[in-house]
Amino acid sequence: MLTDTKKFLIKAFKSIISDVQAESLYKKTLHRFEDTLYFRNTPLNIEPKGKLVLAGSGKASIAMGQAFLPYLSRHSDDSLFISPFKAPETPFRVIPGDHPVPGKNSLKAGRIMRSLIGSLNEDDVLLYFLSGGSSSLMEMPVGGVNMAEIQETTHACLARGLSIYEINTLRTALSKVKAGQLARICKATCHVFVLSDVIGNDLSIIGSGPFYPTKATPETIAKIIDKYELENILPSNVIKILSSYVMPEYQNQIPHYLIGSNMDLLQAAETICVDHGIKPLIFPESLFGEAKQAGKMIADMLKLYTGDKPVCMIFGGETTVTLNDQPGLGGRAQELALATLSDLKDNPNITVLSAGSDGMDGVGGAAGAIVSAETYQKAQSSGLSIEEYLKNHDSYHFHKQCDSLIRTGYSGTNVGDMVLGLIS
Repeated sequence: MLTDTKKFLIKAFKSIISDVQAESLYKKTLHRFEDTLYFRNTPLNIEPKGKLVLAGSGKASIAMGQAFLPYLSRHSDDSLFISPFKAPETPFRVIPGDHPVPGKNSLKAGRIMRSLIGSLNEDDVLLYFLSGGSSSLMEMPVGGVNMAEIQETTHACLARGLSIYEINTLRTALSKVKAGQLARICKATCHVFVLSDVIGNDLSIIGSGPFYPTKATPETIAKIIDKYELENILPSNVIKILSSYVMPEYQNQIPHYLIGSNMDLLQAAETICVDHGIKPLIFPESLFGEAKQAGKMIADMLKLYTGDKPVCMIFGGETTVTLNDQPGLGGRAQELALATLSDLKDNPNITVLSAGSDGMDGVGGAAGAIVSAETYQKAQSSGLSIEEYLKNHDSYHFHKQCDSLIRTGYSGTNVGDMVLGLIS
């Protein structure tokens, strides 16, 4: 019997994150037979006549690259990784990018990466490690749009609650390093290893697909602009480019290998539950839309459950938050947790953990939050209004005062968000 559900869930979350690190995922997907390395049953030609280059972009790219080193038969000749944080000890050349809104570092990173890839020839082999976050970390705007306009566009899209599919669809039309644009200039034999943080694992959306052909059409772009009434919100130059968008021709087909996704996160959670005698109920791709609405849905499901206990409902995906003019601090996982709280006040046997697998949920430096009826009581005794903090999108400061934040720092992986709803 569980005596402290919060401690159990936090410990379980950390264990789950360790199970979706690149090193663990490679053990499931990579193997060497004689002198050939295979991804599942696909042989990989990674022995170059010329240079061997390792590169990558995204929150988990450095960890992905480092975990791949034992599978190589030789040292690389060059490397370049773009990361949102200062890298720990690593043999790679690492440069910073900006996240979640691209900036000067992102622009510099995009130019350097494009230059490196354009310098490779047919005898070289490029191994590229791509994860979520790359869209912001690496940028190079198309002609007619400057970086300030890209930033304004990103801020507006995030504030209006566009999904990652919709944001990256617009981004691809404004960039020279997205939507297969790096593939067009790559003459080397290239293999792209991908860690997915998006529902459906669409390779054109993950990191905005720098080596993958876009699915964005003029029609889909027009629908997004109309849906969110962006025509009078985005910079006029951006609207002009988006309105005249033509799908680029794509010829260089580069293989992509999906090493992990949100489903791996949920399966790791399922295993831990089974090991501890807890019934797991998995709901894949169930986190989407507004975080507040998702939180209410999860709270209702937990309250209405009448089956065997203990049970843990496991939800995965990625929600959005539509911001007001002066939002506070927080992120989608923290806001979702806060949205469940009012419904937990009369249910002391329910505990909800909501967190991002990358360890950084929005702004504030937390991975997410964990709440229960005890959290509600603490908020009431401190005079904190749940509705006011939700209205102001200030979940971070609410959870900080209630001691309900989960802090892990950057985790080294990035496979979307999860919610664990435990009924003891």
